[in-house]
Amino acid sequence: MISEQQRPLVLGHRGASAHAGDNTIEAFELALAHGADGVEIDARFTADQVVVLHHDPDVGEMGPLIHHDFAAVRSTHPEIPTLDEALAVLGDLIVNVEIKNSPMEPDHDPGHGVADAVARWVNRHDIHERVVVTSFNPDTVAAIRNADPVIVTGQLVNPGVELPEVIEWVSAAGHGWIAPYVADVVPNAIEVTAAAHGIGLRVAVWTVDDPADIHTLGGAGVDAIIANDPRAALEVLRGD
Repeated sequence: MISEQQRPLVLGHRGASAHAGDNTIEAFELALAHGADGVEIDARFTADQVVVLHHDPDVGEMGPLIHHDFAAVRSTHPEIPTLDEALAVLGDLIVNVEIKNSPMEPDHDPGHGVADAVARWVNRHDIHERVVVTSFNPDTVAAIRNADPVIVTGQLVNPGVELPEVIEWVSAAGHGWIAPYVADVVPNAIEVTAAAHGIGLRVAVWTVDDPADIHTLGGAGVDAIIANDPRAALEVLRGD
């Protein structure tokens, strides 16, 4: 059992996505109801530059979101929420906004307009103390820092990288968090966590659902785990 003071934060991966659709209001409401400390959500632009929450660049039969205005998306897929709609149901939860911006996807955003829009959203709601903005794209995370250096940023790390090297450059870039893949952390969880903490980085591990992995990471002192089933993760950490 890990005490409440010592346990990592538990963030619902796209909400409580084990029990509801990814990035939906239902998934966010369940994450809140299930005791999660926060949620991780995926941000993309529509054609008219509305930030919506959806993991994939395509949405069903419509194809890429970026090819459609928000009104068309809403009329066809009303389950896809905006940032404001998510915030309205999340209470005081931590919000980890992952900006999707892969050069390999149709909505690649080289001008980092989504980053600027997310920074404006944080400022409009004055929620700096509960938001972390991350991306796999290092330039996107840098764009958030350029837009508002007060916003806490984190670098998502692709699977299979050499974490000691990545930890150094994420810290040098001025980010507060590093977010590596679970399989890259678990075998050396204590060493990885200590290396990050030693240079001022907090560690959020994705996506963690196996009870053994949750126990290992909790014991190693990671700062957060991102789980599809936050209630089940909390039960493991508390020894329920």
